[in-house]
Amino acid sequence: MVLALALAGASLFVVFAGAAHKNHNDGNDTLGFMDVRKVKTFGPVKEPGWRVLTFARFGLTKMRDRGFVIVNLDTFGDARFDYYALVRSNGSHLDGSLWRDPESKRDRRIAKLTVWRASKDSVSLRIPLRKMRLGGKNTVTFRWFVQTLLSGDKCRRVCIDRVPNNGAVTERNGKPEPKPTPTKTPDEDPGLHQAPVDPDPTESPAATEAPTATESPAATESPAATESP
Repeated sequence: MVLALALAGASLFVVFAGAAHKNHNDGNDTLGFMDVRKVKTFGPVKEPGWRVLTFARFGLTKMRDRGFVIVNLDTFGDARFDYYALVRSNGSHLDGSLWRDPESKRDRRIAKLTVWRASKDSVSLRIPLRKMRLGGKNTVTFRWFVQTLLSGDKCRRVCIDRVPNNGAVTERNGKPEPKPTPTKTPDEDPGLHQAPVDPDPTESPAATEAPTATESPAATESPAATESP
């Protein structure tokens, strides 16, 4: 029920926000120890990683059956989020899994994920994009946002924190989405209308500009050993 509530809220936020491989800070705005203060992204394009840092420190026993980390992903390029990564605790270690979220069928588990803790205020995971259906062969574009869920104690129902608070982060080949520069069109003088001039047939076309080499993805951050509670 907790998971269903979070996924239902995911469809309400479809605003695009361009960014990639940078930190996303979040305020102290949610009750409980799963309140997120920062989300870091890292790693190569084909297997990006997320590190979710909280304001509070907590152990895996405290997190068991109460605290969850979810990374929602849209790889189809539409309004819905098609996959989600779920991280939970069994009391002694973390368990990560990737799920397909069809619009009219039950959620289906696709793969087990690599998850770990670099500190007692963080949860880290990697998601191999090859496990998901992508929109193109040469261009890897996807959207994501992170949620944490907490039940019990101060959260009588479910406390949900979301990063970013609105919209989603869009990544294209591990780099920010380019923002087009608006071009100002000069005002036309209605009194100056000239007949079109035929091009000179002897004039050769301009040389084609060589494409810029693709930037290589950032270095992969190696996971640290899972910390005991």
